[in-house]
Amino acid sequence: MLDLRTIGKVYFLLSLLQAAVSNEWTAETPSDVTAQRGLCARIPCHYRYPSNVDEKLRTGIWYNSEKMEDHRIAFHSKDHSQEMQKFRSRTRLSGDLKDGDCSLVIDSITQEDKGPYYFRIEFDNGNRYNYHPVTRLRVSDFTDKPTIFAGEFVEGKSVDITCIFNTTCDGTSPNLTWVTPTDVPPSVSSSVTQWHNNLTYTSVLTMTPALKHHGQNLTCRVRYPSVSSEQTLTLTVQYAPQNFSITSTNSVNNSWVSMKEGIPTSILCSVQSFPASNLRWRHLGVTLNTTSSSNKLWLVFPQVTPQQAGDYQCVAENKHGTAERTVTLTVEYKPEISRDSGCTRTPEVITCVCAARSNPPGELTWHLPLANLSGNQTHGRFQTWQVADGQLVTGLLALGVSEGEEDVTTFCTVRNQHGEVMFAVSVWMKGGVSAVWITVLLTSNVILSMLLAGLFISRYIPKRDERTKERASEILDTTVSSSAHLTTPQDTERQRTSRIPQEVTTAMPVGEGEECNLVYASLRELPGGGGPVRRGETVIYSALKFQSIGPA
Repeated sequence: MLDLRTIGKVYFLLSLLQAAVSNEWTAETPSDVTAQRGLCARIPCHYRYPSNVDEKLRTGIWYNSEKMEDHRIAFHSKDHSQEMQKFRSRTRLSGDLKDGDCSLVIDSITQEDKGPYYFRIEFDNGNRYNYHPVTRLRVSDFTDKPTIFAGEFVEGKSVDITCIFNTTCDGTSPNLTWVTPTDVPPSVSSSVTQWHNNLTYTSVLTMTPALKHHGQNLTCRVRYPSVSSEQTLTLTVQYAPQNFSITSTNSVNNSWVSMKEGIPTSILCSVQSFPASNLRWRHLGVTLNTTSSSNKLWLVFPQVTPQQAGDYQCVAENKHGTAERTVTLTVEYKPEISRDSGCTRTPEVITCVCAARSNPPGELTWHLPLANLSGNQTHGRFQTWQVADGQLVTGLLALGVSEGEEDVTTFCTVRNQHGEVMFAVSVWMKGGVSAVWITVLLTSNVILSMLLAGLFISRYIPKRDERTKERASEILDTTVSSSAHLTTPQDTERQRTSRIPQEVTTAMPVGEGEECNLVYASLRELPGGGGPVRRGETVIYSALKFQSIGPA
């Protein structure tokens, strides 16, 4: 018979044995797990049990409740018929019970799946154990989205676009698809990789961007049986400068810009490119503006002049290429008498040339005492021809020399919509010998040239009955630039036999707004008062200076 002391010792030993055995029935499970609706949920679980049952057959059971008596079985490894209807074909173990892995996977999670879950193990020898505390499953909305990775989109260059979706659930596999512009041919490759409990689904789309794809959307979509999400990328296609546009505050026609002389104006060069181009204007090989960092650049003319007409190049450059566009600037201006205007003579004819530049080309008319001629016409002893070359129009007037004394004044006008200029010729002839004076008027509607010619004749042309030497002395006092002396041969028959120069110096134009202007005239011959030129007398050729005479 055991005494009380012995009984106490046995009881103590049994208590220690029970405690040791109890410590072998443990599990590692989280207290909370959150799964997104439509995806799968994984409740991690690792359990331990006594080694003496290691070779025994076992059954793993997951309950969707706080206690076993509720009979809410979510998973049964031996008999799936015991599972609740809503869990059938949706639950499984992700590991092997023999390895101590009791992790539960639930596919296509819904809000009805939330709640407590715990694991129970049953061995064939009758050993059974419920692993507590429970794990509470929470269900949230589906928020995971795929991620798109891409390099630079350059026009005409092939590029790979990668879509990646990560998940920790190895349940139902998602389906990755692409939504592309309709003209992008499908070229897609897919793969799945796993790292521990993480699964990575990858889809790679290969395409060749074109300019028309710039600004279009490219979408990668991940789809589960009941939910889906997507990520969209807006394509920014990089390309070299192209599609130049030239605009102006004045009229623009294709690559021509027409402006009127003297106004403030500007030309805008625009280009399409990505990234933005550096722009600059060039003229005659010289850069006119500093480099710009945008796709627009102005070329400004505070007051445009005819000398600024010509070709201008707008040059655009980015890292993908360089392009340029040429624009031709034309400046409209009123006629200007050319320095080629003037008169020459032969013993039979006096020929005068009237040439003027303007834009648009002017209309040239010769105004004669009894008629107005233009183009190629003949009137009495007068004959005209006309030639146009670009902005230069040239008129030719031929006057046949006649016997006797004659005073003829004629002038030509050149006119366009911006103004008019006048070139006047006053011819005095006697006995087949003529003297010609030329002056030019640049201000329309004021016949200044005729006034100057009349003033010159009345003041400096000697009367025919005055002696040559006296008048030559007076004129010599007015000359300021040069004089030349020519000794004439003896003439006893009172007829003039001195050589007559064959050219007349071209008149210098009277500039607008100037107070003092030079008007050059060649005095072919000074009248001798009707008498012969005596031995030792001279004929003087002078360049004269006149003050401008304003309007009366």
